[in-house]
Amino acid sequence: MMLLRHTLLYLPAQLIGPLFQLISVIVWTHVVDEHTLGVITLVTATHELLQIAFLAWWSQYALRFLGRYRSEGDPLPFYRTENVVLLLSCIIQSLAVVAVLLLVIAPDANAGLLAATVGYVITRTLNLYIGERARVDHHVWVYTIQQIVGPSIGFAIGLILIKTMGNSAEWPLAGYAVAQLAAAVVVLPAIGYSRRIWPPDRTIINQALTYGIPLIIGGAFGWIGLNASRFIVNDMMGVAAAGLFAVGYGLGQRAAAVAAMLVTAAAFPLAVKSMEQGGSKVAMRQLSDNGALLLAILAPSIAGIFMLRAGFVHLFIAAPFQAVTLAVLPLSTLAGGIRSVRAHFVDQVFLLHNRTRPMIIVTVVDAGVTAVLTPFLVTHWGLAGAAGATVIAALCAAVVSFSIGSLRLGLTLPLSHLARIAFATTVMALVLSGLKEPSSSVELSAQIAAGAAVYVTCLGALYATTLMQMFRMRQLKLEAKRAAIVGTKTKMRES
Repeated sequence: MMLLRHTLLYLPAQLIGPLFQLISVIVWTHVVDEHTLGVITLVTATHELLQIAFLAWWSQYALRFLGRYRSEGDPLPFYRTENVVLLLSCIIQSLAVVAVLLLVIAPDANAGLLAATVGYVITRTLNLYIGERARVDHHVWVYTIQQIVGPSIGFAIGLILIKTMGNSAEWPLAGYAVAQLAAAVVVLPAIGYSRRIWPPDRTIINQALTYGIPLIIGGAFGWIGLNASRFIVNDMMGVAAAGLFAVGYGLGQRAAAVAAMLVTAAAFPLAVKSMEQGGSKVAMRQLSDNGALLLAILAPSIAGIFMLRAGFVHLFIAAPFQAVTLAVLPLSTLAGGIRSVRAHFVDQVFLLHNRTRPMIIVTVVDAGVTAVLTPFLVTHWGLAGAAGATVIAALCAAVVSFSIGSLRLGLTLPLSHLARIAFATTVMALVLSGLKEPSSSVELSAQIAAGAAVYVTCLGALYATTLMQMFRMRQLKLEAKRAAIVGTKTKMRES
């Protein structure tokens, strides 16, 4: 019940922000050319790598251990150290992204594009970190602002700038930077922090590096697995082809991420709390429940995208991008789904047990298979081959991760849940397979609603007994609470 309640609290942030990211990919196909879209895509992908290398290690450490520092009553050394890490990270990321932009992505970049790119990187870094800090304290509204304002308001500002200033990659990046800065500034009074940046605590830095260095290495290889195909396509076929590939690939990855993020924001902090309070066995049970809920969202989402892809692409994607998107989208969604299960379920067993080194092995497999297979498959099957390579790589990495987690740390699959999820998803897919391709967005929405209704109904029937037990337990708790209140009032009157 706690997992469901926290999931619902985080739901607006997990739905609206990623939804606007999906919408932006679709809209950009109608308002910018392939070259501009390629530049935007490669800049955002580069920032993902820089974030992993220069801050994600610290974000994961804060998410795992900040609560412990606060419970001990002296978080100020952590806050000072945090400020130093953030400042250095923003400086390094800014210098690095300028170098990559000038050397790889856009050697002819003007001052406006350079400034917009740096602004995007710094403000996006702050948004991501503040969001992680908010999860520690379950500050849902802070997390919601960080997740929603940048993708939605930033998208709107960027769109206005493109319409008024011209078709250039600097304007969407500038729009995101302005909105992300506003989102960071508005929540600062609500989060615990210090204005001092010196001296940093060496003990905290050493502990964070011990915990985080494997995450840096693993994250870098994970980025290669996720983004190498974009740069390989750019190298083999040009930036315009990278722009074409980016639509289907980006939509698939983001669609899987949207589905996964519906439950992941609330899930891992609960597993951490279970680990701190109840130990490994309790945490493993919570992690298994988290995985079941994640799969219950991902499975029908992936199946639904596969069944309805033609109608969606023909209705919403600009004509020059349609053929490639139809070929790439289902493969990208499957790869994104597999990676989401690994990242938000299987790999978390290593984070909970403070054993982050095995994650290096897992991400090396992902990156290695992607780097080796992509050029070969692109040569034979074009852009669809690049997407196919990511599916094979994601599957290999997931198998390795689960094997290590199962053999060493006792990770188990929620098999009883999986069987019911698979059955309900199959029924939904069979129903959708009998529908004709929609000719309007209204028809597509109706088909999505019909698929969701079939899935929920089928899954509800399979979980009827469990749901009744949960309802009865809740009623008993409410009755006990009412009885306690009545008893207290009676004693007060008698006294």
